[in-house]
Amino acid sequence: MAEAPLPPLYRSTVFVACVIVIAAGLHIASATVNLLLISVLLAMSVSPITNFLELRGLKHGSAVTVTVLGSLVVGVLVAGALAGALSGLQEKLPTYQAALSSRLTGLEGRLAARGVNVHEVLKPDTAQLVAVVQRVVGGALSALGYSFFALVLVALILLELPARKDIEVKAGGMRGRFDEVSVSVRRFVALTGLIGVGLAAINLIAMLALGTDFPMVWAVLLFLLNFVPFGFAIAMIPPVALTLLEHGTTRAAILLGVLVVSNMLSDNVVKPKLMGSGLGLSPLVIVVSLMFWAFVLGPVGAILAVPLTITITTLAPFFAGGVTPVE
Repeated sequence: MAEAPLPPLYRSTVFVACVIVIAAGLHIASATVNLLLISVLLAMSVSPITNFLELRGLKHGSAVTVTVLGSLVVGVLVAGALAGALSGLQEKLPTYQAALSSRLTGLEGRLAARGVNVHEVLKPDTAQLVAVVQRVVGGALSALGYSFFALVLVALILLELPARKDIEVKAGGMRGRFDEVSVSVRRFVALTGLIGVGLAAINLIAMLALGTDFPMVWAVLLFLLNFVPFGFAIAMIPPVALTLLEHGTTRAAILLGVLVVSNMLSDNVVKPKLMGSGLGLSPLVIVVSLMFWAFVLGPVGAILAVPLTITITTLAPFFAGGVTPVE
C-alpha cells in the first residue's frame, strides 16, 4: 500500500525549520566554517594552474605538486607582507587622524566663508572613525594568525581535487549531481579569482605609481571583494581616502579613475566573455543571498554568498523532484 504524500504546508514547515536549525549551527560555528570555506575558495581560485600544467603535459600528481608549492610560497610571502603592512597601518592611524581633522577644518572654513555653517551634529568625529578602523585592522591582524593553517588546508584541498580526465560517472547518480555542482562552482570561483588577481595587480601598480600607502593591503582587499556582489564600491574607498589625505585631490582623482575604469572593463568586457550568459541568478536572489550569508557567517559570508547560492540552487531541484538544472 502506497503511502500518502505529506501535505505541502507540512513539507514547507519542516523545510523552514531545517533551514533555521542549519543556519543557527553555521552561525555558532562560523569561525571554523569560514576558515574551511575560504580555504576551499582559494584552492578553487588556483585550480586552473593545475589544469594548465596538465594541458602542458605534466601528470596530475606533478601538476598538483607544483601548484601546491607555488601556492604555499606565494601565500607565505603575501601573508608576511600583509602582516607588516597592517602593523604599519595601525601605527600611522594617528597621522591619518590629524590629516583628516586638518582637511575637515579647512573645508569647514571654506564653507563658512561662503555663508554655510556646518552644524555640530553633522561634523564627523575623527576619533571615533579612527577607533573603528583600529578595530578592523586589529581584527585583520588576528585573522592573519590563521593564515598558515588556511594555506595547509588549501594544499590538502588541491591534492583532493580530481584530475581533468576523471572517470565518467552516471549522469543521474548522486556522484554525478555533486560533480556537476563542483564543476559549476569551480568554474565561477576560478574565473572570478583570476579576474580578481588581474584587477588587483593593475590597481596595485597604479597605487605604487601614485604613492598610496600600504598598496598590498588594498590589492588583497580588492581581490577578496571581487567575490562580493557590488563589493568593488567598498574596496575602492580606503585607498582613495588615504591617497587624498596623503597626496591631495589630484592623485586621489587619478586613482579613482583607474579603479573605476578597470572595474568597468572587467564587468562589461572580461567577465561576459569568460563567463558567458552569467550565473543564472537574478539580482534579487544575489542581494538576498548576500544579506542571508552575511548574517549567518559574518563578513566572510558576503564573500562566499554567490558560490554557496550557486551550490544550493543547483542541488535543490535534484532533491525537490529530480529536475536537472538548465545549463
